[in-house]
Amino acid sequence: MRHVVSKIIVSFWLVTTVISCSALPDATVAVDNTSIINPNYIGNGVQWDPYQLDYGEKQLKISVEDWHKLYARLDFMKPQFIRVMINTTSVIENGVLNEKKNYENIAPILEYCQSRNVKVVLGDWGDRMVNSKTNTISENNLKLAAQYLDFLANKKGFSCILYYNMINEPNGYWAATDENYDLWKKAAQYFSTQLKVLNLDQKVSLMGPDIAIWKTDKVDWITNSVKDLDTSIGVYDIHTYPSKITVNSGDYTSILKAYKDAVPSGKPIVMGEIGFKFVEKQDEALMKENIARAKAKPYASVEDSQMFVYDFVYGSDMADALIQTVNSGYSGSIAWMLDDAMHSREQKNKLKVWGFWNILGDEYFGKEEEEVRPWFYAWSLLTKYMPSGCQVHKISVDGNPNIKAISISKDGRNMIAIVNVSSKEANIKLTSNGLPVLNHVKRFVYAKDKLKLEGDHTLLPVKTNITLDLKKNKIETIPAEGLLVLTNFDY
Repeated sequence: MRHVVSKIIVSFWLVTTVISCSALPDATVAVDNTSIINPNYIGNGVQWDPYQLDYGEKQLKISVEDWHKLYARLDFMKPQFIRVMINTTSVIENGVLNEKKNYENIAPILEYCQSRNVKVVLGDWGDRMVNSKTNTISENNLKLAAQYLDFLANKKGFSCILYYNMINEPNGYWAATDENYDLWKKAAQYFSTQLKVLNLDQKVSLMGPDIAIWKTDKVDWITNSVKDLDTSIGVYDIHTYPSKITVNSGDYTSILKAYKDAVPSGKPIVMGEIGFKFVEKQDEALMKENIARAKAKPYASVEDSQMFVYDFVYGSDMADALIQTVNSGYSGSIAWMLDDAMHSREQKNKLKVWGFWNILGDEYFGKEEEEVRPWFYAWSLLTKYMPSGCQVHKISVDGNPNIKAISISKDGRNMIAIVNVSSKEANIKLTSNGLPVLNHVKRFVYAKDKLKLEGDHTLLPVKTNITLDLKKNKIETIPAEGLLVLTNFDY
C-alpha cells in the first residue's frame, strides 16, 4: 500500500511539474532591433534649479559636504539632460544686469554639468519678461536675459548650455503670459534676435513651447510654434503631470503621440518636466491620501507636493511614464525634480516635496529627509543606461497591459527595461529574432524589498555576468510594481 501511495505522489508531482513548465507566460516581450524608433536619443535627467536658501524661519546654505553628496548621487544616475530654471530679474538691479549676484548658487550646478558633459536647458520662469495685462514684452529684460546667457555660456565657458527655455509653461493661467500664445511668441522671437546679436545662435537654440498638457487639446501650440519659430527652435518640448490611471492604462501613449506627430520630421521633442498628479476621478482616493500626507508633514506644501515619492510605486509609475514616452518617439525626459530644498509654495518653509531627497534635511528639515528615496533608483537605471546618442529599438508587448518595455543600444552595448505596474508578480517571455547574444549582462531589480544597495546611494545588480540569448525565449519574473533592467553597458 505504501508503494502504491508513493507512486501516486510521484505521478502527481510529475503532472503538476509539466503543467507548471508549460503554462503560458503573462506576457511576451519581443525586441525588434532591426527597427529603430529613434536613432539619436538625447538622454534623460532631472530638473536641478538653484536652491531657495531663504526658508523664512531660517537662512541656509549648501555645505561643501552636501555638494559632494549631491555630485556623488548624480554620478550614480549619470544624467544626460538637465534643466535649470532661474528668474533673470533676480540679478537685475535698477535695470542693469549684475552678473555676479547669486552666481555662487548656479555655478556648482553648471560646473557639474560641464565636467560631466551633461546637456543643459537653461531658462527663465518668465517673471517680468512680459506683461499679460498690457500684452507687451519687456525688451530690456529680454535683452538682459540674453546677456546673462552670454555671461554664462561665453565668459564663464559653460558650453554645456545648449538650449534656452523662454517662459515656463506659457499656456497656463499661472504663467507670466497667462495662456497667451502670441505674447509668448513675441518674447521668444525677440529673445532669438538677441541671441543673434550676441553671436549665441550657433551655440544655443530655443526649446519650446514648454507647454503643460493633460490631454490632446493644446497641440495648436506645437503647430503654431512650427509655423512661427521653427528656425529658432532646436528642440520641441511639453510638460506632463498625468494621473496614475492615465499612464498605467496606456492611454498616456495616445496623448503623447498627438504632440509628437505635430513636430516636423527630423526635429526632436522631449519631455521638459514629468511627474504625477492625481487629476482623474479614478485616482480620487490617491489624491485625498496625498493631501492628508502633505498636511501631516511639517514642511510640505499641501497645494504642490507629491507625497508618494516616499513609496516604491512612484518609481515604477515613473518608469511606466518614461517607457511610454520613449516608445512614442520622444528624445529625452526630465523628471520633476531633484531636491525638495529647491522650491516652496504657500510660504517659504512649505516646500514642494517632489524630490529624490532634501539635501538640507540634516540642517533643518529632518535628518531622514536627506536620505535617498526609492524612486531615485528606478529613474537612475533608466537614465544611466540610456546614454546620449543611443538608438531606441521597436519593441512589442502582448498579453498583459500592465507590462511595458523598452530596448536601446549604443556602440555594441544594450539595455532592456521592463516594468510591471500591476499588484501581482508577472512572468514574461523575452524574445528576439535579431538581437545578438549579449554577454556580461547585469540584472537589476527595482521593487519593494528587492533592492540590493551599497552605501549612501548605489544600487547593485542582483546578478552579473549573464549570457542572454533571446532567440531561446528567456522567461523572466518581474515583481509587483517592479522594474527589471538587463544591460551589458560596462558601468
